[in-house]
Amino acid sequence: MNSNDIEIQAAEWLAKLDRESLSLDDLAALDRWKTSDPRHAAAYARLSAVWQALDRVQALRPGTAEPMMSDYFAASPQSAPHAGRPMLDESLSPDFPAHSLPHVRDDSSAKHSASTVIGESARDQSRQFSKVRMKFLGVAASVVLIIIGIGIAYRSGGTQTYRTGIGGFQRIVLNEQSAIELNTDSEVRVALTAQRRKIELVRGEASFEVAHDVSRPFIVSAGNTAVRAVGTKFDVHRLDDSVEITVDEGRVAIGAPALLEMTVEAFPVNLPQLSAGQTATANGSGVSLKSLPKNDLARKLAWQNQMLVFDGDSLADVVSQFNRYNQRQLVILDPKLAALHIGGYFRPTNLDAFISVLQSDFGIRVHSDGNRLELATPTSN
Repeated sequence: MNSNDIEIQAAEWLAKLDRESLSLDDLAALDRWKTSDPRHAAAYARLSAVWQALDRVQALRPGTAEPMMSDYFAASPQSAPHAGRPMLDESLSPDFPAHSLPHVRDDSSAKHSASTVIGESARDQSRQFSKVRMKFLGVAASVVLIIIGIGIAYRSGGTQTYRTGIGGFQRIVLNEQSAIELNTDSEVRVALTAQRRKIELVRGEASFEVAHDVSRPFIVSAGNTAVRAVGTKFDVHRLDDSVEITVDEGRVAIGAPALLEMTVEAFPVNLPQLSAGQTATANGSGVSLKSLPKNDLARKLAWQNQMLVFDGDSLADVVSQFNRYNQRQLVILDPKLAALHIGGYFRPTNLDAFISVLQSDFGIRVHSDGNRLELATPTSN
């Protein structure tokens, strides 16, 4: 397959994500396509940057507004039977039961379950804009692309550094075929030697898909915590005072960086180990492990497909997630709003779509003060 065919496939995936309701099976298929060939992931990342840039270009056009389509939000089919198709395919796998279909809700009041009704003219406008974007992507695939917000890489001695800005995403394939995906506002430093593969997570969050090589352990450090793997797939999120590790495939060991650089024979017998489907939080007081249901694991790692998935999360937690990906920051003025239960399936950088949901379905008032978006309770009649 030549590079032009790959670019076309990447554009088709992005268009599908933009106009359709994807199931978890669809997202899994996208992930398999991206990981089956390093060129696939690279093409997807390049065109995704252009796609996001076009979102911003359209937002600047006077007299137009991109409607909030079902890939941004859809009400639960049980609570809003006339809202159109559900966001995920109804023929869901047993791993994602129908009752957990993404939706936005306030459990305290049935009136908040109403969905936004989109006019046919708005739908036509969205379809037309998707066609324009597809044509643009076809041209962009054959010219030099300017990557906006994806990331910067540079070399310093034997170390290579990769970083993303706020709202950025980058996939890096190392020369030994391991892959790193960087989430928003993240930075890693990579040093590959004949003895080991060392990665420092300076800030943010990264996912690692490790090529199997028993002779060269793969060690990810984040502050005073490190993770060691041989062939596996896991996520590391560096927080202010702790490190969160989630294993998608295989098994990893957790410990101090200096300890994990020792030979396996020198490891203490009580070294914490994490298996697929488990997550751990490491801080100064130790390591806390727990198992995750498959649904929770999929939601936790949805950022790898540049999505946020919520299922009954508090508005406070949802706001915290959106604030990671945007220069504009949501601020909850009324503490009572923080406890609202939110569900949904969103693009993390499409803040306007989420704000529209809060306004139309919850009646929340939004006041803009520069990059500060204040959320307040609706006024009484």
